Amino acid sequence: MSHRANSLLPGGLLLCALFGLRAPVLHAQAAERRPWTVTAMFTGLRTGAEAGWVYGPELGVRRDFGAHGGVELRAALPVLDTEQYSDDGSAALDLGPTLTFADGKAEYGLSAGATGFLVADRGELVDGGIGAFAGGHVTARLTTGLGAVADARVRISGDAVYPSLSLGIAARF
Repeated sequence: MSHRANSLLPGGLLLCALFGLRAPVLHAQAAERRPWTVTAMFTGLRTGAEAGWVYGPELGVRRDFGAHGGVELRAALPVLDTEQYSDDGSAALDLGPTLTFADGKAEYGLSAGATGFLVADRGELVDGGIGAFAGGHVTARLTTGLGAVADARVRISGDAVYPSLSLGIAARF
């Protein structure tokens, strides 16, 4: 009986070690899983018109599915500019898939998809309508659910290209 107990001991120890080490990792992943990200940023959008750049708020909501993939909806409202003749501003609405990678201190992401422009009569965008966008972001985690985010995007509509830079905060929940 002693010989049989000794032969099961290495296998039992191996199973205990594997499950004992794996349980805290699984618990940490379950506790860390926050699939929603909301961003509030201030953006500068290059318009291609005479004033050059317009500024304003940009809000986004992202839902992650799985470890790296997700979908994001973002609205940019660049209505502030430096020229009196172009005070009406414009808006851009982006929708597309995202690819994100995170480590303990930062998150890196890419996104691409469809964009739609709403242009006012005296707005600074020279072309309205539907187009495409591509972008990337970096988020430095300040706490578990809060981070500082920097984002760069390029929106294309017709023959015009509209680059933008944004800075703000990201909240995960």
